[in-house]
Parts: sequence; structure tokens; C-alpha cells
Amino acid sequence: MEVNDNNLRSQYTIGSNDFILVDEVGERPKKNVKEKFHEFSSCLNSNSKTVFTYKTITKRLPILQWWPTYSTADCIGDLLAGITVGLTLIPQSMAYSALAGLPPQQGLYGSFVGSLMYVFLGTCKEVPMGPTAIVSLMTYNTLHGLGPVYGTLLCFLTGVIQLIMSVVGLGFLIDFISGPVNSGFTSAVAILIVASQIKDLIGIKAAGTTLLDMIISISKDINHFQLGDTWLGIICIVVILLLRRMALCQIGPKDVKEQTTFHKIMNRTMWLIGTFRNSIVVIVSSYVGYVYITSSGHDVTSSEIPPIPFKVVGKIPSGLPEFDLPKFSITRDNGTTVGFFEMVSEYRVLEL
Repeated sequence: MEVNDNNLRSQYTIGSNDFILVDEVGERPKKNVKEKFHEFSSCLNSNSKTVFTYKTITKRLPILQWWPTYSTADCIGDLLAGITVGLTLIPQSMAYSALAGLPPQQGLYGSFVGSLMYVFLGTCKEVPMGPTAIVSLMTYNTLHGLGPVYGTLLCFLTGVIQLIMSVVGLGFLIDFISGPVNSGFTSAVAILIVASQIKDLIGIKAAGTTLLDMIISISKDINHFQLGDTWLGIICIVVILLLRRMALCQIGPKDVKEQTTFHKIMNRTMWLIGTFRNSIVVIVSSYVGYVYITSSGHDVTSSEIPPIPFKVVGKIPSGLPEFDLPKFSITRDNGTTVGFFEMVSEYRVLEL
């Protein structure tokens, strides 16, 4: 049977010119400066109507929502809470700074800046702002002894990344982190924090970025532990736990209406002492260190290590540093200049 090749070719020809544009598109009409400015102003006007609305502004600045209804009773409560948190934050921020491998004053600087900004931008009054144990440990592993200049740049870059994620709307990514992952990460960090503080508790020199490194380093230098640091640390831990328990105790009947004035005063006093437990321990310990230093004839304002049986924080610079942008390049002692990208490349990825 013969097949006509021409018929097959005509039936199965691939391609078509039905949708080819024959007419060429002409050049767009040019607009003068006045017309371009009119389009830009119209676009800006339409966007400003949605951005600068009362709802949007109060959402970005929550202080405008609660400030009109702020009362004297709220001010008194916030004042007492501020004093309590402030006295607790002073020793806590210095401890977190040491955990991050930075000077103590860096923790003090970072403790009040976040709280001050959160007054205007905060949406939840129960959220604590400032240094935390997890962030301090991550900072320590990232910096690995690079110093405050690198720490300031790291903080700046972290804020920029978080701001970009907020603008883009990537907050939904947190929904993909399961509860067991979050719990496991928090538990692992807690173990690392405890391991990293053992060296300071017993007064030895140990270092390490992972749990195994810390354990090996502590075991090698365990024979050089300081008895004064150990006893002082144990006593402080016991006192803090006892004062915490005191804040939960009550004298007299459980019903407040049946309590006498003496019972109410004693319960309130015990609650205040238990609430200020961290500050009380720090103040008493500082006074003990001051007595030891002055009795030995050592200058308190000196930066030298005093001859006392336990370690102290040392001299902390007074005042505040100059407000300025972080340094994007530094000059080392040998005269070489380190640029921004080289500084960022020196950061180390967190290892757990």
C-alpha cells in the first residue's frame, strides 16, 4: 500500500503562524518631568493613605494605645516593678556578659537599651527584654574571643536581619518549628550554660565551645580549684534558693481577711526580700569583697587583681560609651586594616 508523503506532511506539519504578531510595537510616548512627578505624587498619596492611618500607626507604636488610659495606679505599679527588675537586671546582665565572653559593662549597656526601646515598640508587657542566657551562649560561640567591637557588629547585623524578616513577613516560619525541637534546643542550651559556669564556680581556668570540650577542659584543671570561690558560690546558691522559698511562704491564716496587721506586714516583707534575692546576694557579696580589699590595703579603684581568696569582677568603667554606629572596619595593632566582609567571615557558626 502506497502512502502519499505530501498528505502526511500536510497533516502533521508542526508550527503555525496564526499567533505571530505582524505589527511591530511602537515606541512608548515620552513623558515630561511634570507628568512623571504627577504619577509619582499620585502613587505616594495612595500609599500614604494606607501607611499613615491611625490603625497602622498605633499598631507600629503600641504606646499610643495604652498611654491615653495610663493612670497613677499604673505608674506606681510600674515604678515598683521597674525597681525590682532593675536591681535584678544589674547582676544578671553582668553574668550574661561574662557568659558571652564580653566585659561586664557590655551587659549593662545592653540591659537597658532593649527595655527602653520596648516601651515604645513593645506589644506585650509580660515579655522580658535584654540579655538572655541562650543569646549570650550563642554570642560566645559566634565571637570566640573576638571582642566587643565584633559583638557590637553582630548585634547590629542581627537587628537588620530581623527587621528585614519583619518587613517581608517571614514570621510564619516559626510555625514550622515543632515543640520537641524547641524543647530540645532549650534543654541543650541549659546544659551548656551549667557546664560553662562550673569553671567560675570553682575558680579554675577552662574553655570550650562544645559540651565535650568544656568537660575535658574542666577535668584537666580540676586540681587547681579555689576553695574561696567554691564556698562563696555554694553559699550564694543556697541563700538564693532559701530566699526564693521565703517569698512563697505565708505567716498566719491563708485567708487574707483573717490575717492581722502583723501577719500582713511580715508576709509583705518576706515577699519583698524573696523578690530582691538576687540583688541582696550581690550587694552582700560586693560588700564582703570590699571589706577584704580594703583590709588588705589594696586600692579599690585599681584595675589590678586584689589579693583576696576569691575572684571579683574588677573595675567597671563609669558612664556610657559614645553613641555611634558599629565599626565596619578595624585597624589591628600591626597596622593592617580588616574590612567588613573579612570581619563577618571571622564569625563562627554555633556548635551545640
